[in-house]
Amino acid sequence: MLAGGAGKTPYVAFLAKELKTRGFNIAILCKNTGDENLWFEKNGFEVFTGNRFELCKKLDGKYDVLISDDGLEDRRLSHAFWVCLTWGERAKNLLDIIPCGNCRSLWKDHPEIACVKKCAMEWEENAKIADLVFRMERPKNYCGEILPENSEIIALAGIARPHRFFDGLQKKYSIAKKIKCKDHSKNIQKIATQVLKRGLPVVITEKDSVKLNLQNKNIFVAELKI
Repeated sequence: MLAGGAGKTPYVAFLAKELKTRGFNIAILCKNTGDENLWFEKNGFEVFTGNRFELCKKLDGKYDVLISDDGLEDRRLSHAFWVCLTWGERAKNLLDIIPCGNCRSLWKDHPEIACVKKCAMEWEENAKIADLVFRMERPKNYCGEILPENSEIIALAGIARPHRFFDGLQKKYSIAKKIKCKDHSKNIQKIATQVLKRGLPVVITEKDSVKLNLQNKNIFVAELKI
């Protein structure tokens, strides 16, 4: 029940790709955040933004599977198959709920959840028992060049919980500066342009990369795979 940063968007892309390769006609429903919807479109999926309940009614019967990226707030999706990604957190009381904690609702308030997936990054100890293991690919620039290991870099992230992104980069690179922006930040392009002046490679997330309207060999994208 994390308020962002649980890996929902990469999991939706992973799930949609798996179903698509098996012959299913897929549509993805999400918010028009300016990054997640663009990311799905970039990966070749049909994407619809807006109220999930209204979209489900509109698209019912036109696709084999509708996948909603998030949408727990709309209880009218009563016949959906609910999947929850967990990193070990579990909100048990109000102190676990934002703004005090990192969760947005209590676990007991979601009896509709049919499937729980335990998540971990590949370098974490609990990856051995996780259902979903996330792997960070070596960063590449728009030319396809791979960032050499041990390079000194600037890490830039506009995601809900960037610590896993930074932790993954620190395994193979020397981070001169970490820049944390708000989730769905609209200032990624401006900030990236500014920090490029320092002459160091700038590594960003794949989700943030879709908001950049510039081609620079010193910008590297670290993709997340499952």
